[in-house]
Amino acid sequence: MAKLTKRAVDAAEAGAKDYVIWDDELPGFGLRVFTSGKRSYVLQYRSAGRSRRFTIGLHGVWTPERA
Repeated sequence: MAKLTKRAVDAAEAGAKDYVIWDDELPGFGLRVFTSGKRSYVLQYRSAGRSRRFTIGLHGVWTPERA
């Protein structure tokens, strides 16, 4: 996957499990697609040796460029 764009986000379809589409240009930035079809922007980072995932907001309220 390349840069997350509105077209790529709108094309993401719900699957049997939740999954994340990662942006290649911005490390740690991705789109989480839930089984219900809901989409949210996430940021994954390390703190004190542990991997953490922060939810920025839902798609529709946020755009990929703004997130």
